[in-house]
Amino acid sequence: MSVMHARFALLSALTLLAVALVGCNPFGGSGDPEPAAMRTPTPAAATATPTPTPALPTESTGSAPVLIPTPNADALGDLTTAVLASITEEFGDNMLEARAYRTGIGGGEGSYWAVVTDGPQPLYINDDGDPVNFFHFVAVYRFNPDASWSEVDRIEIDSAPQRSDEVEIVPIPDALVWIVTRGTTGAHAGTLDVIRWHSDGTLATVLSHISSRPSAGELTDLDGDGVPEFVLNTSNPYVFCYACAVEEHSVAIHRWDGTALTEVRLEVPLGVTGGVATAAGRVVALAEAGLWRQAAALAVATSRRSPRDDGLRWLSILVNQTAAARLAHAGTPGQPLLTNVLAGEYAAALALMRAHAPATAFALDGPLVAGTAAELDLATMAVTILDYTGRALTQRPDEASIHAVRALGLALASPDDLERAREAAGRAAELAPGDSFLQRVESYLDSIEEPPGVPPELPEPEELSPGPSAEWFAQGYTLGSGDRGRHVRALQQRLVRVRGLGFLDPGRYYDLYDTATREAVIQIQQQADLEPTGVVDEATWAAVEAAWQQPEPQPAPANVQPSQPSAHDASGAPVVYLTFDDGPHPTWTPRVLDVLDLYGAPATFFVLGQSATRYPEIVERLVAEGHEAENHTYDHVWLDRAPRDLFISQVNAADDALHAAAGERVDPIACLRPPYAAMNEQTRDLAAELGKSIVLWSVDTQDWRRPGADQIASHVMTNVRPDSIVLMHDGGGDRSQTVEALAAVLEGLTGRGYEFDVLCR
Repeated sequence: MSVMHARFALLSALTLLAVALVGCNPFGGSGDPEPAAMRTPTPAAATATPTPTPALPTESTGSAPVLIPTPNADALGDLTTAVLASITEEFGDNMLEARAYRTGIGGGEGSYWAVVTDGPQPLYINDDGDPVNFFHFVAVYRFNPDASWSEVDRIEIDSAPQRSDEVEIVPIPDALVWIVTRGTTGAHAGTLDVIRWHSDGTLATVLSHISSRPSAGELTDLDGDGVPEFVLNTSNPYVFCYACAVEEHSVAIHRWDGTALTEVRLEVPLGVTGGVATAAGRVVALAEAGLWRQAAALAVATSRRSPRDDGLRWLSILVNQTAAARLAHAGTPGQPLLTNVLAGEYAAALALMRAHAPATAFALDGPLVAGTAAELDLATMAVTILDYTGRALTQRPDEASIHAVRALGLALASPDDLERAREAAGRAAELAPGDSFLQRVESYLDSIEEPPGVPPELPEPEELSPGPSAEWFAQGYTLGSGDRGRHVRALQQRLVRVRGLGFLDPGRYYDLYDTATREAVIQIQQQADLEPTGVVDEATWAAVEAAWQQPEPQPAPANVQPSQPSAHDASGAPVVYLTFDDGPHPTWTPRVLDVLDLYGAPATFFVLGQSATRYPEIVERLVAEGHEAENHTYDHVWLDRAPRDLFISQVNAADDALHAAAGERVDPIACLRPPYAAMNEQTRDLAAELGKSIVLWSVDTQDWRRPGADQIASHVMTNVRPDSIVLMHDGGGDRSQTVEALAAVLEGLTGRGYEFDVLCR
């Protein structure tokens, strides 16, 4: 057995052991994103013998046209057949696939294609009794003028994914391309690998990451310079348990520095001196102490002091990325007090304690513990509080709220010895002598020997909850973004059971209709040919009930991702994009504009042409005040169902209405938002033909449901991240809740250090 196969055998054995322990299914889900995909045929001879090519041609820049050989479907089939046959020869019959991807590189000598394997990995037992596992690989092949194929190079995927179902080809300076693979491994982990195809013809792994979450990372342009960065998901979802809805959010950012991918470090950048260096050091210290709101604000202020320092800008971006995720997660229902602590929001954590008498707040089975992820794991609750408060006090030793929360952690950690808890409570009372609650906490702890209550017993396994009744729907009730309660939990229980949907159970303590729930509902609606609103009405509930009882998985539709604008401004401050649909309206749009003006927040309005014709003065005002007016068709038609002529007339008529209202000041009208997000390949092609980019959203408030201003605002604050596109409405009905919620959203986001910008210019 070769050394290479020995390494494979060891890793295979460990993988099989891990699979057995976690009960994961290595044969789950698949994707089929590109031209050639075939299951392994019976062994057959390859159509061409792969031969390394020492140098790669690029596109010819001469005046004479260069005929670049391009394979047809049959030729691509020959390639994947040959690749798979060689695997079958070693591993026997299997369910592997190989997919070919156009690299965009080619010349007279041939065109170049990347091949990536996917599918459940076969293995065999060798003569020594050791397992030999197949590892997915990436290869580059040249399609020659004589219609043969030549292998240039191949490399195994370092993270050893069980599936490698997402592939992206990314051109990059100083290399031919990056070949980015995203996959899955284990019970619910995700992988991301970046393989660099260099101009010398070799493949090399430049980044490999395994995340505890299925989404291992994303490729996005954080600074708006046109070169994407890799934002890796390094979060820890196991604070209590994977499905307990308590997570230490964090990211790792890798950026192209002109020659290589480098990680952005949480450290003072080289070359920074003087007061700016001192401030940058303070940013790092605050972040390490888990005081994310303060760290993010200081990072932005420090970067603005030296606007040309690239290192300070990237330090600010890194801190603000994590701060945004932690602050959005703060106070969530898996364990509200602890998620505030994870975000450094000690005043909010103390506010949860203040809602109860000291005897209740410090009870081991009290409302701060019972009914949350901590009720079965007080030790983790206590240890995490003590870890975070200890680090926070190194930077904020005189903050009473941190000492008070630490007192609770000490009481949970050592309920039979409250001396240290009394000391922490006494320090909190000393720092805030006018705070009656802290004085009562000190007196209470001095008066008891141990906190009341005992940890509850293990609850019974969760049963499938009954869903909403027909009478409930008949009264006009629905489920949508921001809703919570037993009906939402019943919905999530069913979504988990839908085969092939990929919805992860958020845990028995979680009952919030969040973005993941909405996206899963939309998939169900699309499969059932229902309007994809993301709102659960009676028809959608019936579709969910039918879907989870289906014996076979239903194919999930392709996810349409929203545009990815710049996530941070020049100082590293996080940026969010507010958008409003279906206006202008004579009552609500002016009120929206008044609120935006109060906070100095620009926004993008996706305008209906018919409304612009009726109220041109409102369009003129919003453009004059620095907002964008973009295209939402003339009268809200379904563009995916529209014939070509109707599509073009709807879009052009809306443009004409905007020009009639505000002239050239609306130019360029660069974006089109299809009503209902209804789009297909024709929609994208016709939009491009008309010179427009399709722009959707990443946070859907569903304000048109009128769920209440507080719920609209809470949903935004929970789900917003740097580069989020927030969907609201200024037309189409009563938008009083939207106006009220907008003020709360702007106040909250401003407090988190967010900046606002228009989306399409």
